[in-house]
Amino acid sequence: MTRRSRIGALAGAVFALHIGAPLPALAAGSALEALMLAFAQRKDENAMQALQGIEWKGISYPTDSEQDNSYTYFLKGQLRLSGFGEVDVPAGVGANQTATKANEGDASIEVRFSTSRNPLLRGPNRLVLIKLYPSADYVAILRRDIPGGKVVLLADDCTRDALGRPAGDQHAAYFRIDLPAAPTAVFVRASRNAEGGNSGPGDTTLDFSLFTPGKDLTMSECMIHNPNP
Repeated sequence: MTRRSRIGALAGAVFALHIGAPLPALAAGSALEALMLAFAQRKDENAMQALQGIEWKGISYPTDSEQDNSYTYFLKGQLRLSGFGEVDVPAGVGANQTATKANEGDASIEVRFSTSRNPLLRGPNRLVLIKLYPSADYVAILRRDIPGGKVVLLADDCTRDALGRPAGDQHAAYFRIDLPAAPTAVFVRASRNAEGGNSGPGDTTLDFSLFTPGKDLTMSECMIHNPNP
Protein backbone atom coordinates (compact mmCIF):
# COMPACT_ATOMS: atom_id res chain seq x y z
CA MET A 1 0.00 0.00 0.00
CA THR A 2 1.34 3.43 -0.91
CA ARG A 3 1.83 6.22 1.63
CA ARG A 4 -1.07 8.14 0.07
CA SER A 5 -3.45 5.17 0.25
CA ARG A 6 -2.25 4.31 3.77
CA ILE A 7 -2.99 7.85 4.96
CA GLY A 8 -6.30 7.77 3.11
CA ALA A 9 -7.30 4.56 4.82
CA LEU A 10 -6.38 5.95 8.20
CA ALA A 11 -8.33 9.13 7.49
CA GLY A 12 -11.31 6.90 6.79
CA ALA A 13 -10.80 5.36 10.22
CA VAL A 14 -11.01 8.84 11.74
CA PHE A 15 -14.39 9.28 10.10
CA ALA A 16 -15.53 5.87 11.31
CA LEU A 17 -14.66 6.51 14.94
CA HIS A 18 -17.18 9.36 15.15
CA ILE A 19 -20.11 7.00 14.74
CA GLY A 20 -19.05 4.91 17.75
CA ALA A 21 -19.16 5.65 21.46
CA PRO A 22 -17.70 9.04 22.43
CA LEU A 23 -14.18 9.08 23.82
CA PRO A 24 -13.69 10.19 27.42
CA ALA A 25 -12.33 13.65 28.12
CA LEU A 26 -8.68 13.41 29.14
CA ALA A 27 -6.25 15.58 31.03
CA ALA A 28 -4.30 17.71 28.57
CA GLY A 29 -1.39 15.84 27.09
CA SER A 30 -1.77 12.66 29.13
CA ALA A 31 -2.47 10.15 26.37
CA LEU A 32 -0.34 11.45 23.50
CA GLU A 33 2.65 12.31 25.70
CA ALA A 34 2.64 8.83 27.24
CA LEU A 35 2.44 7.34 23.76
CA MET A 36 5.31 9.54 22.52
CA LEU A 37 7.50 8.39 25.40
CA ALA A 38 6.70 4.72 24.77
CA PHE A 39 7.38 5.29 21.07
CA ALA A 40 10.78 6.90 21.75
CA GLN A 41 11.65 4.10 24.18
CA ARG A 42 10.85 1.53 21.46
CA LYS A 43 8.24 -0.21 23.59
CA ASP A 44 6.41 -3.17 22.08
CA GLU A 45 2.71 -3.34 21.24
CA ASN A 46 1.81 -4.94 24.57
CA ALA A 47 3.32 -2.05 26.53
CA MET A 48 1.57 0.49 24.32
CA GLN A 49 -1.79 -1.19 24.71
CA ALA A 50 -1.44 -0.85 28.49
CA LEU A 51 -1.35 2.96 28.24
CA GLN A 52 -4.30 4.86 29.68
CA GLY A 53 -6.52 7.19 27.65
CA ILE A 54 -6.19 5.33 24.34
CA GLU A 55 -8.86 3.08 22.91
CA TRP A 56 -6.97 0.40 21.03
CA LYS A 57 -8.53 -1.48 18.11
CA GLY A 58 -5.96 -4.25 17.87
CA ILE A 59 -3.19 -5.31 15.49
CA SER A 60 -3.38 -5.86 11.74
CA TYR A 61 -0.84 -7.85 9.75
CA PRO A 62 0.11 -7.15 6.12
CA THR A 63 0.64 -9.89 3.56
CA ASP A 64 3.93 -8.59 2.19
CA SER A 65 7.47 -8.70 3.60
CA GLU A 66 10.85 -7.06 3.06
CA GLN A 67 13.95 -8.51 1.40
CA ASP A 68 15.39 -9.55 4.77
CA ASN A 69 12.18 -11.52 5.47
CA SER A 70 11.04 -8.96 8.02
CA TYR A 71 7.57 -7.47 7.88
CA THR A 72 5.61 -4.61 9.30
CA TYR A 73 2.44 -4.79 11.38
CA PHE A 74 0.14 -2.07 12.67
CA LEU A 75 -1.37 -1.29 16.05
CA LYS A 76 -4.48 0.87 15.61
CA GLY A 77 -6.50 2.93 18.03
CA GLN A 78 -7.96 6.32 18.81
CA LEU A 79 -7.52 9.09 21.33
CA ARG A 80 -8.76 12.61 21.97
CA LEU A 81 -6.55 15.65 21.50
CA SER A 82 -7.18 18.41 24.02
CA GLY A 83 -8.31 21.94 23.21
CA PHE A 84 -11.00 21.09 20.67
CA GLY A 85 -14.77 21.32 20.91
CA GLU A 86 -17.90 19.90 19.34
CA VAL A 87 -18.22 20.07 15.55
CA ASP A 88 -20.47 18.75 12.80
CA VAL A 89 -19.05 15.60 11.23
CA PRO A 90 -20.35 14.30 7.87
CA ALA A 91 -21.93 10.85 7.92
CA GLY A 92 -22.33 9.09 4.60
CA VAL A 93 -21.56 10.42 1.13
CA GLY A 94 -23.32 12.17 -1.70
CA ALA A 95 -27.04 12.77 -1.54
CA ASN A 96 -27.33 10.48 1.49
CA GLN A 97 -24.86 12.48 3.56
CA THR A 98 -26.05 13.75 6.93
CA ALA A 99 -24.20 15.25 9.88
CA THR A 100 -23.57 14.19 13.43
CA LYS A 101 -21.90 15.87 16.40
CA ALA A 102 -18.45 14.88 17.61
CA ASN A 103 -15.37 16.34 19.23
CA GLU A 104 -12.88 17.71 16.69
CA GLY A 105 -10.02 16.38 18.80
CA ASP A 106 -11.01 12.73 18.33
CA ALA A 107 -8.23 11.20 16.24
CA SER A 108 -7.19 7.84 14.87
CA ILE A 109 -3.69 6.55 15.51
CA GLU A 110 -1.63 3.85 13.84
CA VAL A 111 1.74 2.65 15.13
CA ARG A 112 3.93 0.82 12.61
CA PHE A 113 6.23 -1.94 13.92
CA SER A 114 8.97 -3.85 12.09
CA THR A 115 10.33 -7.33 12.76
CA SER A 116 13.62 -6.51 11.02
CA ARG A 117 16.76 -8.21 12.35
CA ASN A 118 18.44 -4.80 12.18
CA PRO A 119 18.15 -3.36 15.73
CA LEU A 120 17.91 0.16 14.31
CA LEU A 121 14.75 -0.80 12.43
CA ARG A 122 13.19 -3.44 14.68
CA GLY A 123 10.28 -2.31 16.83
CA PRO A 124 8.10 0.81 16.44
CA ASN A 125 9.42 3.26 13.88
CA ARG A 126 6.43 5.30 12.75
CA LEU A 127 3.21 6.64 14.23
CA VAL A 128 0.48 8.42 12.27
CA LEU A 129 -2.26 10.47 13.93
CA ILE A 130 -5.14 11.97 11.95
CA LYS A 131 -7.99 14.14 13.16
CA LEU A 132 -10.86 15.57 11.13
CA TYR A 133 -10.80 19.24 10.06
CA PRO A 134 -7.64 21.07 9.00
CA SER A 135 -5.85 22.94 11.80
CA ALA A 136 -3.14 25.47 10.96
CA ASP A 137 -1.50 25.86 14.39
CA TYR A 138 0.56 22.69 14.61
CA VAL A 139 2.69 24.05 17.45
CA ALA A 140 -0.37 24.63 19.63
CA ILE A 141 -1.57 21.05 19.10
CA LEU A 142 1.82 19.58 19.94
CA ARG A 143 2.39 21.76 23.00
CA ARG A 144 -1.09 21.15 24.42
CA ASP A 145 -0.83 17.38 24.13
CA ILE A 146 2.89 16.93 24.81
CA PRO A 147 3.36 19.59 27.52
CA GLY A 148 6.43 17.90 28.97
CA GLY A 149 8.29 18.05 25.66
CA LYS A 150 10.16 20.84 23.90
CA VAL A 151 8.80 21.49 20.38
CA VAL A 152 11.44 22.74 17.93
CA LEU A 153 10.47 23.98 14.46
CA LEU A 154 12.85 22.52 11.87
CA ALA A 155 11.23 23.64 8.62
CA ASP A 156 7.94 24.81 7.12
CA ASP A 157 6.45 26.23 3.90
CA CYS A 158 7.34 22.98 2.11
CA THR A 159 6.46 23.13 -1.59
CA ARG A 160 6.88 19.38 -2.23
CA ASP A 161 6.23 16.15 -0.37
CA ALA A 162 8.92 13.80 0.95
CA LEU A 163 9.16 12.16 -2.49
CA GLY A 164 9.71 15.46 -4.28
CA ARG A 165 6.21 15.70 -5.76
CA PRO A 166 4.22 18.99 -5.69
CA ALA A 167 2.66 19.25 -2.24
CA GLY A 168 -0.38 21.31 -3.20
CA ASP A 169 -2.07 22.82 -0.15
CA GLN A 170 -0.67 20.45 2.47
CA HIS A 171 1.17 23.28 4.32
CA ALA A 172 3.67 20.77 5.67
CA ALA A 173 6.06 21.56 8.51
CA TYR A 174 8.69 19.50 10.35
CA PHE A 175 9.34 19.54 14.09
CA ARG A 176 11.59 17.86 16.62
CA ILE A 177 10.13 16.92 20.00
CA ASP A 178 12.55 16.55 22.90
CA LEU A 179 11.16 14.63 25.89
CA PRO A 180 13.36 14.72 29.03
CA ALA A 181 12.70 11.05 29.83
CA ALA A 182 13.14 9.83 26.24
CA PRO A 183 16.41 8.29 24.99
CA THR A 184 16.02 9.99 21.60
CA ALA A 185 14.15 12.80 19.93
CA VAL A 186 10.90 12.22 18.06
CA PHE A 187 10.41 13.93 14.71
CA VAL A 188 7.05 14.86 13.24
CA ARG A 189 5.81 15.96 9.84
CA ALA A 190 2.59 17.95 10.23
CA SER A 191 0.27 18.65 7.32
CA ARG A 192 -3.34 19.45 6.63
CA ASN A 193 -5.82 18.77 3.86
CA ALA A 194 -8.56 21.35 3.42
CA GLU A 195 -10.28 19.44 0.61
CA GLY A 196 -12.32 16.67 2.15
CA GLY A 197 -14.22 15.85 -1.03
CA ASN A 198 -17.06 13.39 -0.53
CA SER A 199 -15.46 11.81 2.53
CA GLY A 200 -15.47 14.68 4.98
CA PRO A 201 -14.33 18.18 5.94
CA GLY A 202 -10.59 17.71 5.46
CA ASP A 203 -8.10 16.57 8.08
CA THR A 204 -4.85 17.22 9.93
CA THR A 205 -2.06 14.64 9.98
CA LEU A 206 0.80 14.30 12.46
CA ASP A 207 3.31 11.75 11.14
CA PHE A 208 5.84 10.84 13.87
CA SER A 209 9.17 9.11 13.24
CA LEU A 210 12.35 8.20 15.11
CA PHE A 211 14.52 9.00 12.09
CA THR A 212 16.06 12.43 11.42
CA PRO A 213 14.23 13.94 8.40
CA GLY A 214 17.34 15.40 6.75
CA LYS A 215 16.69 14.00 3.26
CA ASP A 216 12.97 14.68 3.53
CA LEU A 217 13.64 18.37 4.20
CA THR A 218 15.77 18.58 1.07
CA MET A 219 13.29 16.73 -1.13
CA SER A 220 10.38 18.78 0.23
CA GLU A 221 12.06 22.12 -0.61
CA CYS A 222 11.15 23.59 2.77
CA MET A 223 12.04 26.85 4.47
CA ILE A 224 14.74 25.64 6.86
CA HIS A 225 14.67 27.12 10.37
CA ASN A 226 17.09 24.72 12.05
CA PRO A 227 19.92 23.32 9.85
CA ASN A 228 20.83 20.69 12.46
CA PRO A 229 17.75 18.51 13.12
